[in-house]
Amino acid sequence: METAKKHRTRLILISLIVISSFVTGFTYHDLGNGGVNAALFGMRLIPSTVLSAAIGVKDQPAALQPVETYWNVINYLDSHYYGKGTEYRKLTYAAIRGMLAALGDRYTRFLDPDERKDMNQETRGDFEGIGAELEETTDGRIFIKKILDNSPAQRAELKAKDTIIKVDDKLNKVDDKLIHGIKIEDVVKMIRGPRGTKVTLTIVREEKPEPFDVEIIRDVVPIIVVESRMEDTVNKIGYIALGQFNEKSDRKVSDAMNELDSEGARALILDLRGNPGGLLESAISIGSRFILDGDIVVIQNKGGRRSAVPVDTSKHTHTLRPLVVLIDHNTASASEIVAGAIQDHKAGVLIGSESFGKGLVQSIAPLDEYGCALAITTARYLTPNGHDVTPKEKIKPDIAVEPTDEDIKAESDVQLKRAVEYLKERLGAAQTTAENRPAGKG
Repeated sequence: METAKKHRTRLILISLIVISSFVTGFTYHDLGNGGVNAALFGMRLIPSTVLSAAIGVKDQPAALQPVETYWNVINYLDSHYYGKGTEYRKLTYAAIRGMLAALGDRYTRFLDPDERKDMNQETRGDFEGIGAELEETTDGRIFIKKILDNSPAQRAELKAKDTIIKVDDKLNKVDDKLIHGIKIEDVVKMIRGPRGTKVTLTIVREEKPEPFDVEIIRDVVPIIVVESRMEDTVNKIGYIALGQFNEKSDRKVSDAMNELDSEGARALILDLRGNPGGLLESAISIGSRFILDGDIVVIQNKGGRRSAVPVDTSKHTHTLRPLVVLIDHNTASASEIVAGAIQDHKAGVLIGSESFGKGLVQSIAPLDEYGCALAITTARYLTPNGHDVTPKEKIKPDIAVEPTDEDIKAESDVQLKRAVEYLKERLGAAQTTAENRPAGKG
């Protein structure tokens, strides 16, 4: 069961960097290749004698030519820099990241080949790694939060609460440091890797007196995006937790709804807490399963033109029942689209905390044959009623429930409990008012 404590910790899925999910938000479409790669990788070097004009000495041109300036700097470094040899690709990646940082938009960013691969895996719904969730303590220790079923980590007999102190001895050999105090994102990068490759973790376990090594062969691990169950078996209240919006999310949500239907569910809780977003198309499909008609989202492009995206009525394959959507401070982007649409159409009640506040759309533009790409903010979204979702104007719950420190310490999920209480009250009225109705029938 997902507890309130989960929302106060940094939970990382090995080989899947959650922070990148937050930064990604959701993607709208691929822009396709343009002439960018020629400018970045195919232009000849400019003679270093031109450098003085380019970097700002007397008589410089009124307007700098960015590509010329870049190559002049590269050429000058190549000719005069005292340090190690110039790594053109590394310098280019750093230059692009610096250029994008100047925009002040953390969601517009450069993706190197490894980062693009991670994003593609996340979108596809699986990843290459060992299949475990990591957590970081307040004092910087990295330990295993959860082992995924049928994963390489499970086969290697790793356990929850195992502390990781080394990965392949890499850090120890380089600078005599252990994992302790290293950013969790960097630990994830060390552990992730292609299917069939080997990684060795040095583990500390409570019942063992000495650290020991565990060798693991990486494999493809499905991302568990949907968990479902009958939360209240007496009142038949179903529960579906959705972790992200990827290519498989809609089908898995539909399967979970079918299973709960077969068990006689009379009400439903959709848990979007901690969901960082994902694909816009997935959000539209899933949102359409809970809304009869109207719009799911309004997209506003760079020029200010707005286009509404209507409900996909082909998704009306389940019975609509009293619905609660759980949200929290980490409910972001595509999750906010679904929550906002359900709230605007009064298709359900939102319970929990204010959302994250990310109303921006990113598109992915491939750049070159190496696999680099540009994630660029191309639009923003509004809820059907025109709510512009920002860090200052987040999605607010209809019923606010904020866990206290005591709740977190006791691992008491007060938001989920409130959702069950609300639906039990609704079901009492539904028995005499024929609340249940088939989707798409009005």
